Amino acid sequence: MQALVYKGPKTIYVESMNIPEVKRGEALVRVFYAGICGSDMHIYHGVHPRAKAPLIMGHEFCGEVVDINDEDNNVKIGDMVVPEPLLFCGKCHACLTGNYHVCYNLGLLGIDRDGGFAEYAAVPVSKLHKIPKDMSKVDAAIIEPVAVAVHTVRMSRLKIGDDVVIMGAGPIGTLVAEACKTAGAKQIIMTDVKEDRIQKARERDFMVINSLKENLVEKIMDLTNGKGADIVFDVAGVEATAAIDTKLVRVRGQIVVVAVFNDPPRVNYRDVSFKEIDIVGVRVYNFEDYDMAINLVYNKKINVSNIVTHIFNLDEGEKGFKVMESGNGMKVLFKLND
Repeated sequence: MQALVYKGPKTIYVESMNIPEVKRGEALVRVFYAGICGSDMHIYHGVHPRAKAPLIMGHEFCGEVVDINDEDNNVKIGDMVVPEPLLFCGKCHACLTGNYHVCYNLGLLGIDRDGGFAEYAAVPVSKLHKIPKDMSKVDAAIIEPVAVAVHTVRMSRLKIGDDVVIMGAGPIGTLVAEACKTAGAKQIIMTDVKEDRIQKARERDFMVINSLKENLVEKIMDLTNGKGADIVFDVAGVEATAAIDTKLVRVRGQIVVVAVFNDPPRVNYRDVSFKEIDIVGVRVYNFEDYDMAINLVYNKKINVSNIVTHIFNLDEGEKGFKVMESGNGMKVLFKLND
């Protein structure tokens, strides 16, 4: 099979490799499409704390089951599937209390073991989700980031009629906005500094503020009649957003930290105390979030159109990572099979 292999910082090659051996409890998936994630960019730049070369990256992918080594399986050969890529120990306190998605030893396909930037991938059977046969393969390839958005909104206190601010209009921020819309938010206000992402969000009829051109605090207060947002979702994960989140949220409002900050940010805990702000962190998703994401996308309850802006063949791997690096686009996919 052909696979895109990470060899070291900014060094990736397409190589011919053996099809993965299907171990006990695993299925072999013929990969159709696989997406580049922010985590893959950290690996590409050589700054991911766990990923080690050589590695086949890719944890956002869809495909077809072509072999199974498991007697009590929930899928069969020929099923269309998306993998929930979480690898957990099953023994720590988090796992034993049903919170495997925040396992103390959490790993992911494509980071801690080979993933989906290959024509075939071996995946634990227990982590496969069946998708409808007539579901768009491109849509299926982005179920993973949709599940992130679903988990984010479910972890929040969002109620029908709430005003929300979403810091960041990239793929995850846009999907969080779509999930908030589905959940009944009254006013969804997005912020970003990149004009192309701002324009794409406006094409979805979201209100978007360029925080380089407008006073964000004044604008949010004006739009919420001086109250502030009921919930601020920080999907940008930069020092500037962390510094201002507490200014945008109302008294007894909520800040949901979605992004992973590369460096610990400074947070105004005086605002947190004086306004009795609730801050909650979210990480990835669980099995239920995945099933919900599939249902919401398939039934057009969450709009994923134009989230994918570029599709490359595997031998154009360098080009795909350069597009992501430039920020000129949203979601980049590799086409493996179809």
